[in-house]
Amino acid sequence: AKEGEEKPSEEEPAEEGEKKEEEKAGDAEKKEEKPAEAEAAKEEEKKDEEKEEPEPPKVQALGFGFVNFAEHEAAVAAIEEMNGREFTTTIDGEEVTLELYVGRAQKKSERERELKAKFEAEKMERISKFQGVNLYVKNLDDGVTDDMLRTEFAAMGTITSARVMKDLKDGRSR
Repeated sequence: AKEGEEKPSEEEPAEEGEKKEEEKAGDAEKKEEKPAEAEAAKEEEKKDEEKEEPEPPKVQALGFGFVNFAEHEAAVAAIEEMNGREFTTTIDGEEVTLELYVGRAQKKSERERELKAKFEAEKMERISKFQGVNLYVKNLDDGVTDDMLRTEFAAMGTITSARVMKDLKDGRSR
């Protein structure tokens, strides 16, 4: 290139190419929507409008950050003071109150271990809650239906569900 002329940037064509590819992908997505899908989406919107209770706003992740303290005591004090503090922000033009989470930065393996322990505790709680309320009924005749089973046991108390397990091949009770 001559001295007074600017060299064309090598990045510019790539950026333009990326934009064109994104536009093409967007156009392709619009074209892929079939009339039946569009009609189903419209029906879904009508159902949503007919609901009596408004849905709570869906909150998207707002982001995160890190704060490093010189002393451990300051970090502990920050966690105690700031964790759970409510704050108000505007998302998509709506004012939303959120709760701040402040905790020690953890490695992925620590977080996974903690979540697994929490999940197991919830699972055990559910199991203990329903322990002794689920009954197994054996030696049912092939003609017994879900309604018949429910009717027979209704006198004993409120039934949340009653089901006769059927074989997929012949529809007979297992």
